[in-house]
Amino acid sequence: MRAADLHLLARNLREIALASTGNTGAEHVNAGELAVVEDVSRNPGATISDVTRRTGLAQSLVSRITHRMADAGVMRVRPDEKDRRKSRLEIEPSARAMFRARADGSIASALAAHAPKLSAAQRKQLTHHLAEAERLLRQGQE
Repeated sequence: MRAADLHLLARNLREIALASTGNTGAEHVNAGELAVVEDVSRNPGATISDVTRRTGLAQSLVSRITHRMADAGVMRVRPDEKDRRKSRLEIEPSARAMFRARADGSIASALAAHAPKLSAAQRKQLTHHLAEAERLLRQGQE
């Protein structure tokens, strides 16, 4: 596989993921917001600096996103108990439940819409291979 093909695959997979989770339309979460939410979901209690380091986003952008999300009731920003200059981030329980419900959904209909020329058997095979690729990549990072 060429690097350019990997970029195209990543873009296609992101489109399928966004459609699968219902992250489309006027109220969609943009890529930066999604990166912050995903990071804080995986790392509750993270600081803005932690999220900045892991996502590669600018600290000012992470700060704006977290405060916007806090104003919207999606994220909780609380002062660090040991260092009041730092803020600790958590996803609000109600938002976490909504994100989990979206994340646990099937990719079947989004995959069918994105690749309508594939047969049901081919989509099933592709779904299996995607799951296996995800498992292997996760295993390679642990």
